[in-house]
Amino acid sequence: MYRFYLKQGEQQFLFPVTPSEVTTKMGNCNQTVQIYQMGEVNLLRNRKLEEIQFRVLLPGRQYPFVQAEEGFREPVYYLQQMKAFQEAKKPVQLIVFRRLADGTQIFCSNTEMGLEAYTVTEKGGEQGDFWLELVLREYRQMQSIAYRPMTQNGTTVLQKQQTQRPAKEPAKTYTVQKGDNLWNIAKKELGDGTKFQELAQKNGIANPSLIYPGQILQL
Repeated sequence: MYRFYLKQGEQQFLFPVTPSEVTTKMGNCNQTVQIYQMGEVNLLRNRKLEEIQFRVLLPGRQYPFVQAEEGFREPVYYLQQMKAFQEAKKPVQLIVFRRLADGTQIFCSNTEMGLEAYTVTEKGGEQGDFWLELVLREYRQMQSIAYRPMTQNGTTVLQKQQTQRPAKEPAKTYTVQKGDNLWNIAKKELGDGTKFQELAQKNGIANPSLIYPGQILQL
C-alpha cells in the first residue's frame, strides 16, 4: 500500500485515495546548435527541474478503500488546503511511503516541490466525488549575489557579497522510518534519548515500543 502526504510547514494531510499512476518527468537544458562544416552539435547543459504529475480521487463518501488516519473528510477540506498551500507562496513536501502487498517497506521519498497547478474535475454519475490533478515541480533553493558600495583610495567600487535565504526553521514533526524507535528519535530530534516517554505522551502512544513507519510524530 502506498500513502501520499502533502505538507507545508505544520500543515499536512494524507490523500484519502492513493493515485493509480504517478508520472515523473526529468530532462536537461541541452541545446542543439549548428557549427560550420560540422552540422548539428548537442551542447550538454544542467538538468531541468524534476516534475511530478498525478491524478487523485477526493471521495464524497467513506468508500472501503479510503485511507482516513484522522477520520473521513469531505473533498472541500482538501480543496481548501490546496488553495492555502498555493496562496502561501512556499514550497510543499510530497511524502510518499511505499509498502508492498507482503508488508515489505521499500524506499520512501520526501521531496520539496513547488505547487505549479492543480485542476479540479467533477463527473456526471459520481455525485459528491471530485478528481484532483496536480502538477508539482522540484524546488531548488536560490543563492543571490549582493553588492555593497565600498570606498577605496577615494573611489567608490562595488564589492560582491554572498547572501543566502534564511535557514529553515527546525522541524516540528518527524515521520517514523523503518527501524526507528522512540529512544533514537528523541536522541536525534530532541538531543536526549531519555525524553522518549515525553514524546510518547505528547503523541498519545500508550506503548512506546509500538510505532510504525509513516507515523507522524509531534516534536
